[in-house]
Amino acid sequence: MIGWMLAVMIALSLTLAVGPTDAGDVARGQKVNAERCAKCHGKTGKGDGASLKKLDVDVKPVDWTDKKAMAKWNDADTAKIIRQGGKGIGKSEVMPAYQGKLSDAEIDDLLAYIRSLSK
Repeated sequence: MIGWMLAVMIALSLTLAVGPTDAGDVARGQKVNAERCAKCHGKTGKGDGASLKKLDVDVKPVDWTDKKAMAKWNDADTAKIIRQGGKGIGKSEVMPAYQGKLSDAEIDDLLAYIRSLSK
């Protein structure tokens, strides 16, 4: 019995040690959005950024406030889009890749902000 309990405790501690980190900070993510994303995704995430008109593209960014649209991507998929950009996932080349430009913590923060908009 003690051996079984010890095994469960060890397994639980290993799971917690390699589990997801902090979910990110919405306020910091909002700042990342303002610095990196708002020009296309808009200040409020509606996909209405001012730079889109200058780019003259047919593709419009996803409206982060649209709960149904945002449900299509889980957090891992969204983080992959941020890291690899549109081209990296076979989508619009207009979306830049932020791998190496944003830290993992900044991506977590941005993801927390993006998710907060569609609740």
